[in-house]
Amino acid sequence: MSTRLLATLAVGSIVLIAGCSAGGNDAKDDAPTNADSSPSVSKPKYTKFADFPGKDFVTTEPGLKLGVRVKPVDTRWAPELVGKPADAGKHYFAVYVAVTGELADRGVENVKLSYLRLKFKSSTGEKCGFGQSENCYYEAFPSSQLEELEKVSDGEWRNATWTESILGTNIERGETKIGVVGFSLPDTEKATSFELCGPTKEAMVDTDRFACVPVKTPDKNAG
Repeated sequence: MSTRLLATLAVGSIVLIAGCSAGGNDAKDDAPTNADSSPSVSKPKYTKFADFPGKDFVTTEPGLKLGVRVKPVDTRWAPELVGKPADAGKHYFAVYVAVTGELADRGVENVKLSYLRLKFKSSTGEKCGFGQSENCYYEAFPSSQLEELEKVSDGEWRNATWTESILGTNIERGETKIGVVGFSLPDTEKATSFELCGPTKEAMVDTDRFACVPVKTPDKNAG
């Protein structure tokens, strides 16, 4: 066999091998990697107290030296709350709140929020305030006296399973926890302006002197 023929066969073999190798690489490149096939999972977000929008107030329950800062973060009308159905002809005005210690450098023990009130002027003309006051002050029920404050991720407080606790909840230094308080209002109530209020060191009993912040009025047609 001639030298020229041998050289031609050798070149052909090299080209054939190179072509097969290139095809194999294409197949490998097209195969999905583990990173491509794994679904992305977003981590839950826990907003700190100061980063929630809106106003807050400091409330101190009778007998306690330290108070807590309370900030409303959401509201809704609810036919039941914490497994407790509202009476016939009524719904719960549920207020979800963020809670942290009054002082940034220390925690607070046995937080219950059992003295919070919902303040408003009734559209039905009901006189439910004290003395000559035209304001209604509804007591919280169920309240955090029965419900343990929890660490709940953003937007999940409506779906959270609230547990009962008669001992209250400890809040560590700098910690933010979420709670819910409900106010049983008649379905005929059409007030559109509400405030969440609580006792302070200066006003433990007189509700007209409680610290208050506005809360948004929930849509009765929403869940």
